[in-house]
Amino acid sequence: MTGERNKQIVARFYEQAINDRDLEAVDRYLSEGFVHNGEPRGRAGQRAAIALFLDAFPDLGHTIAFSLAEDDLVAARQGWEGTHAGSFLGVAPTGKRVSFTSTAVLRIEAGQIAEVWDEADMLSVLAQVGALKLGGGSGGKA
Repeated sequence: MTGERNKQIVARFYEQAINDRDLEAVDRYLSEGFVHNGEPRGRAGQRAAIALFLDAFPDLGHTIAFSLAEDDLVAARQGWEGTHAGSFLGVAPTGKRVSFTSTAVLRIEAGQIAEVWDEADMLSVLAQVGALKLGGGSGGKA
């Protein structure tokens, strides 16, 4: 399978699962043995993870700024925006708008996403909903 074809698989998955809120995209685009950051989740586990995220941010939008492909791997730099309208990481809904980035490397096997290594800026999300203060420290003074 070509790199361009693999990039299309990744783009379609995120478009359908996140932007279209079609959780059946998990069955179409992820392998049964799907692994996320070393954790075997399978389709059911990843569908549940996506559902929790969409419950917390029901208007969540996703974009791929750019993607690169080599052999069976696709790297994607991503942007996310949504309104915190449900519980997220133990934080009650705030109604605040958030935006954050992530970078994922996805491995394609037999036309499906088999594994992903994902780094998402959750500290920024927690700061934007007021659950965490970033920066503005004491500058090393006690």
